[in-house]
Amino acid sequence: MITIDIKTLLIYLVLAAALVLLIYLIVLVKNLVSTVKNTNQVLEDTAVVSGIVAEKAKAADGLADDVIEALGSFAKAVRGEENLIAALSNIAKTLGMVMSFARKKDDKNEK
Repeated sequence: MITIDIKTLLIYLVLAAALVLLIYLIVLVKNLVSTVKNTNQVLEDTAVVSGIVAEKAKAADGLADDVIEALGSFAKAVRGEENLIAALSNIAKTLGMVMSFARKKDDKNEK
């Protein structure tokens, strides 16, 4: 006849639970490593995209400044403070820069 001591049974149950917990932790760490690798790739992609956006924002900011300046000189010409021909030449320069900016954008999209 087999006799089982309660104390020994509890020790075996605790060891079995510890083994299951250890296996669970190993699987968890394996999944965590792959998650961290994917997160690092996403962060690298985000850095590239934010760099591109910052570059475009600087270009658009310079373009906006030129447009504001041209419209200001046109307003001065309308009020009689500036020569109308100078105002129109500023507007033509601004339009030329806008078209140049659009062409650069189209060229980059084609590549």
